Amino acid sequence: MVKKTSIQHIQSLKEFEGLKQDWEHLLDQYKNETIFLTWEWLYAWWKHNQEGKRLWLLTVRQNNNLVGIAPLMLSSQKKHGMSFRLLQTLGTPNTDQSDFIALNNDPEIVMQFCNYILTQKNAWDAIELNEHKDEDTTTHIITNALVNHKLITKINTNLHHHVAITESWEAYLKSLSKNMRRDMEKCIRHTKEKQSVNLKCFRGPNVKWEHFETFFEINKNGHFPEKYKSETERAFHRELFEIMHTKNWIEVVLLYFDDVPVAYEYGFNLNGRFEDWRTGYDTNYSDQAVGKLLLILLMRDLFENGYNDFDFLRGEYEHKDRWRPSSRKFLNIVAVRPNHLQARIALIILPKIWHWVKKHIQHKQGS
Repeated sequence: MVKKTSIQHIQSLKEFEGLKQDWEHLLDQYKNETIFLTWEWLYAWWKHNQEGKRLWLLTVRQNNNLVGIAPLMLSSQKKHGMSFRLLQTLGTPNTDQSDFIALNNDPEIVMQFCNYILTQKNAWDAIELNEHKDEDTTTHIITNALVNHKLITKINTNLHHHVAITESWEAYLKSLSKNMRRDMEKCIRHTKEKQSVNLKCFRGPNVKWEHFETFFEINKNGHFPEKYKSETERAFHRELFEIMHTKNWIEVVLLYFDDVPVAYEYGFNLNGRFEDWRTGYDTNYSDQAVGKLLLILLMRDLFENGYNDFDFLRGEYEHKDRWRPSSRKFLNIVAVRPNHLQARIALIILPKIWHWVKKHIQHKQGS
């Protein structure tokens, strides 16, 4: 049977909404492992964060069946006084993983997306694709297509740390350093000497909107108190809560001292893999290492309740290294039309100069 293939450029919220059922069916076959490629997460994000942007959601169908999705958006940017049109990953800067979804990782589907984007280059000046897994073949098909088209490219790498849960909590503890174990025991003991400590994990149908409101309140005294203040941000999380509720994906973990909520973790559970998306604590309790205690108790809970992975997601920080994690390599890909000097300066040249200066300063400080 000859496959009849077509590519579509979805540009409206209504069209996006109509993709839900087909999107879910494709992801079931794609073996999706992250919440950030679900229709629910991307639709909710776009619905509440589309101001100043244009939807550039590409789909491929074969015999009317959805077989590919490239979640993108287009916006006008200004960096360092340089103006340009940027085609980038849908959900930036909040998404922690993305990809061009293709049934059976079919390279022809990925190339269809690349060819369409490149034939539409008069619509954009630069491309920024964020958090594409290095080990995925689709990532390298995309990067090769951009390079072969003579675009000026820059690729940054970063690691996503995670802890694979393959043994008991007791066995895992023994694998950690003595200093780490001693620090954990001290943290728990000293905190419990001062007040009662209670970890409450709300999962699936047990998650209520009031739990979101609780961590919004905690965050008012956090390091980034502005995080959940805007109506747009709260509406986005409310949308996530409502459309994900029947999926049992959302998890909210709250830490209480003497029945007072002092810290939170907010993430997603996809087939036993916990994605730790947002965390925070009341800085009035900083002297009690409340953030550290929350992570210790949550990690133990996940081991004891049959999870298979704890994913720290983006960010390479020292406190993550102490948990003896494994790492996944991700790429952030920037490609600029060679004749667009402003985008090239803003996205390629100035970041390279800054990287060199930073490295030179660190070298001088270390010598």
